[in-house]
Amino acid sequence: MNVHNRGDEYLMERIDKAVSELVFPKYKLQKAYNYYNGYRDAEQYRYLEENFGIGNPTSIEFTPLIRKHVDALLGEYLGTPLLPKVSCKDKETISKITREKELKITKEAYQYLQSHLNNQILAFLGGQNVTDKAVEAQLNKLVEDINNNFISDYEIAAQNVIEYIIQSRDIKLLTKLKNLLLDLLVTGTAFYKARPTAERNNVDIEALNPLNTFVDRNPDSVYVKDSYRVVVRRWLTKQQILNKYGSQLDAASINELEEMFEGYYDSSYVYVRSFNNQATGAPLTDGLEAGKEVVPGFPTDYYETYNYKLVPVFEVEWIDVDKEGDDFVENRYEGVKIGQSIYILTGKSPDVIRTKDNPTHCTLSVNGLYLVNRSNEPYSLVLACSHLQDKYDLLTFFRDNVIANSGTAGDWVDFSMLPMALGDDLTERLQKFIAYKKTGIAPIDTSQEGRAFNNNTSFAGFDDSLRADTIQAFELALERIENTCSSITGVFRERLNGIQQKDAVSNVKVGIQNSYIITKGIYQQMDTLAEDILIDALNIAKKIWKKKPLTGTLILGNKLQRVFTALPEHFTFTDYDIHVTASTQIMEEMKTMQQLMVEFIKSGQLDPDIAMECMTARSMTELKSKLGTAFQKRREETQNTQQMQQQLEELQKQLQQSAQEKEKLMGKIEALNEAKIAIDRQKAEWDYEVNLIKANADRDYKQSTSDNDTKRTDIEIAQLYDGNQHNNEIKNT
Repeated sequence: MNVHNRGDEYLMERIDKAVSELVFPKYKLQKAYNYYNGYRDAEQYRYLEENFGIGNPTSIEFTPLIRKHVDALLGEYLGTPLLPKVSCKDKETISKITREKELKITKEAYQYLQSHLNNQILAFLGGQNVTDKAVEAQLNKLVEDINNNFISDYEIAAQNVIEYIIQSRDIKLLTKLKNLLLDLLVTGTAFYKARPTAERNNVDIEALNPLNTFVDRNPDSVYVKDSYRVVVRRWLTKQQILNKYGSQLDAASINELEEMFEGYYDSSYVYVRSFNNQATGAPLTDGLEAGKEVVPGFPTDYYETYNYKLVPVFEVEWIDVDKEGDDFVENRYEGVKIGQSIYILTGKSPDVIRTKDNPTHCTLSVNGLYLVNRSNEPYSLVLACSHLQDKYDLLTFFRDNVIANSGTAGDWVDFSMLPMALGDDLTERLQKFIAYKKTGIAPIDTSQEGRAFNNNTSFAGFDDSLRADTIQAFELALERIENTCSSITGVFRERLNGIQQKDAVSNVKVGIQNSYIITKGIYQQMDTLAEDILIDALNIAKKIWKKKPLTGTLILGNKLQRVFTALPEHFTFTDYDIHVTASTQIMEEMKTMQQLMVEFIKSGQLDPDIAMECMTARSMTELKSKLGTAFQKRREETQNTQQMQQQLEELQKQLQQSAQEKEKLMGKIEALNEAKIAIDRQKAEWDYEVNLIKANADRDYKQSTSDNDTKRTDIEIAQLYDGNQHNNEIKNT
């Protein structure tokens, strides 16, 4: 046994006192779970089903009325993604964050000024004008952006740890959150316990059963962790006890456990009844069974005997104050009681989480929430509607019996007035009379002795058929009960897919809006419970990942993932607050944004293809991100279009200028062409004259040449015949 600071007698005394004072049968909560699960005590309305000489054709059956309302609230809330936001709250970390932000502003301003100076020097060397009018405005914008969007390493590390806890397959936070929300709606209470795993390498979150969790409540707080004592009862086998607590038991305790009496436990609990003038604490009823209330346990038609042997195990926690130095410090003490005589005296808990701002205060490791009203009593949505469930089942029972006992319309027949001519036997006469009457003839015999003629019928016959307005009255009463149940739970038929074709759109919108207003308080409590679970899980993470960094993978969307490393110095020494945006606010904002999106599409500010992406957004952040991206894309397209339009206008102006210059050039070209034509004409004339002169000269030359040749020929001919002895020589020459 392990003991810290206080003696064994003190620890065992406190454990026994807590178990004896806090543990009691929770019949009212068992009734709430039975009504949610559709179970009713078979003896509760047995007196209505008994045979009083006529019998009842049908029996009372359980027709679920409340469950669909609870499931609608639960499903609607779980359909909204859990999007926590982390903020630091201790003074030391806030001071570090402020310093970190100032350094980032200084660094960004320095880099901007350095880049601006380089650009200005290059512009100056290039002969451009240098001006610094926009520098101050740009610096102010840079500082404003950092102030609005700065996220410190402390917040990033904590946010990554929270996202890891939400997505962890081992922790299964969302599944446990669903169970806790169901407990809150059914019983008005929800209990859980956050602690390190046995290997101290992960966070363990356990959703505790309200039937087995007993709290000494602090009336000034709705949070379970602020209570003074708590007992968690578990029903375990001996093997489970050894597996879980064996390392903390000595040999004598293990032997005692092995020899402990074993008994069978089954689910056929006896029914508890309370009578007048008995201080049992159970409620009394009115009506036929005034003074007697049957509080249902498990129904008789569901019987299951467990084949294993169970031993009660009580885990006890309490807060006590110790004198440590000059301060009185709260400490959490823990212990376990197995059966009636085995104790595990843990003593002072080593896993107490304390805040920097209030280091002397501590809380229980068991936490949760009470859905309380101003009378400080837990409010069960199921128990608040249990009387409506009873009325619903009773009306259904009476309606079905009325239908089963209904008959037809007919006539009264006096056997003594049946004509004797129809037969000797009474049965034969009756059959023939009915046969004749079906054909439209009702035979009579006025000469028959003993009776005066009375048409063989008395009064106006009988009518045992069921009137339609009777069924309508039952259905109207059942519908009124459903409407009353909706007004209590806040889940109207518009949220149960009960919209009819005749319903106006405005009426449906008003119904849904009123429904959200009623359930807003419940959703606010659910959000608070989710915040507490995440804060407790983050505090446990500070303990188990204090010496080494946490490296994990976060899923981003359908295909993307991100590997992160959370350094211990960035989240293990900081006090955090976690905020979850109200689900009703998210749904209303998403609906408003989707309606505005349709108007933007109609006005041409958004493309229609963004509609499908936005309609399938799982969160307000995702919806805003998609719409923001679409608006940015359209804004860039608009800017590009405007720039192109400006460029087009400039090009058109340049084109006009070019056209004007072209016209001028064309005029010059025409003038040059005319001058060229004139020159060509003059040249042609001059060429003609030159050619004429040349032709005349050539003609004269050829004429003179021809004349010379003629003369030479004449001379040569003369030489041939002149008788000169040198003729041949002259001829050759």
